[in-house]
Amino acid sequence: MHRRLRVWTLACLAFMAAVPAYADEPVPGGLGGTWLAEDIGGNGVIDDLQTTLEIKPDGSYGGNGGCNTYRGKLKVQNGNIAFAPAAATRKMCAPAIMDQEQKFFDALGTVTSWKLENGILHLTGKEGAPAIRLAGLKNNTDIVIRLPGPEQSVARETINYQCDAEQRVVVEYINAGTNSLAVLRIAEETVIAANVLSASGAKYAGGQYEWWTKGDEATLYDLTRGENAPGVNCRKTG
Repeated sequence: MHRRLRVWTLACLAFMAAVPAYADEPVPGGLGGTWLAEDIGGNGVIDDLQTTLEIKPDGSYGGNGGCNTYRGKLKVQNGNIAFAPAAATRKMCAPAIMDQEQKFFDALGTVTSWKLENGILHLTGKEGAPAIRLAGLKNNTDIVIRLPGPEQSVARETINYQCDAEQRVVVEYINAGTNSLAVLRIAEETVIAANVLSASGAKYAGGQYEWWTKGDEATLYDLTRGENAPGVNCRKTG
C-alpha cells in the first residue's frame, strides 16, 4: 500500500504539468464548497476519520484524504465532470487509514457526474455507479463553551511555529481559569486540543494529535503513526 501511494503521487505530479489552471467550463454553483465523505463506493467510511474535498470556483480542488493533503484540477465539460489526478503529500499512517485514503483517490478518478440532494453531494461514475457521497461543511464553525460559576477572563494568544520538513503549525492558546485549550492549524486541518497532565511543559491532546510545548519549542505527535513513532520538532517564530 505504501509503495502504491508513492507511485500514485509521483504519477500525479507529472500529470499536473499538463493540466490547465482552469476548468473547461465554470464550476456549477451547487458543486463548489467544502465536503466531508460519508461513503466511498457503497462501503461506508471509518468513524472519526475526516476525508474532505474542497472544490473552488477556479476549478481547483483539494482537501485531506484522511492522512495526506492533496490538490488537483476539476474539469467541467458539457455537464460532465472529471477529477484530474492530484498531487498529494507522502505521509504514512495506519494501514486502515491508508486503505481508505487510497479508495477515496481511486473513487475520485471514476467520477463522471454529480447530483445534489438535500445538502448531500452524490458523485457517480459511469452508468450512475456510486463513487462518493459527501455532506456539506461550513467554512467556519463557532463553538461556544459556557463555564459554570463566576465569570472568568479569557486569555488568547496565537503563536506560529516552524517545524521539521518545512512544516508550519499555527496555534491559538485559549486559557480561562484552570481550563486551557490549543487550537492547532496543521496544513488544512484545524484541531481543538485540551490540556492534559504532563511531567513538564504543557501537553495538549485532540483528535489524532498530541502537542507538547516547553518554552519556545514544541513537539507534534501523530498517534496514527504508532505509539512509539517520533514526533515532529517545532520552534516558535512569532
